[in-house]
Amino acid sequence: MRIGLGFDIHRLTSGRKLYLGGVEIDFPKGLLGHSDGDCLIHALCDGLLGASGLGDIGEHFPDTSPEWKDVRSTIILEKVLELVKAKGFEIQNVDVTVYAEKPKISPYRSEIRKNLTLLLGLEEGKVNIKAKTLEGLGLIGQEEAIASHVALVLEEESAD
Repeated sequence: MRIGLGFDIHRLTSGRKLYLGGVEIDFPKGLLGHSDGDCLIHALCDGLLGASGLGDIGEHFPDTSPEWKDVRSTIILEKVLELVKAKGFEIQNVDVTVYAEKPKISPYRSEIRKNLTLLLGLEEGKVNIKAKTLEGLGLIGQEEAIASHVALVLEEESAD
């Protein structure tokens, strides 16, 4: 078994859609990034890559590459899942924490969980989503950014 940890943070900005876990969130600002800025999926990708011994998201999908400009992060996750599977690992569980003052995540929690469950090919009970505020502290608390932490477990697929 291998444990993966991922973290990502992006600034909120006007003129962009907000995606978390591949779900479009109704909010007047989106996350600034080379791709769609989905910090939840970026943290998930880093956790998967780290647990697999495959580096990090920046190595595979550099923000200097026009190929990844404005791409949906769900596409990046698909590529990461291919790499993880090729190394012989399968996901056992995923635990996500989203840090945002606004928007409130609770109205979207179920939809995000279901979407991640589908994207990862897992049973719903193997994906957990938590949300925290920062009580007005820092960039997140001042509603200028959103961040995500992910913890996950991979297991080597058994050779049948």
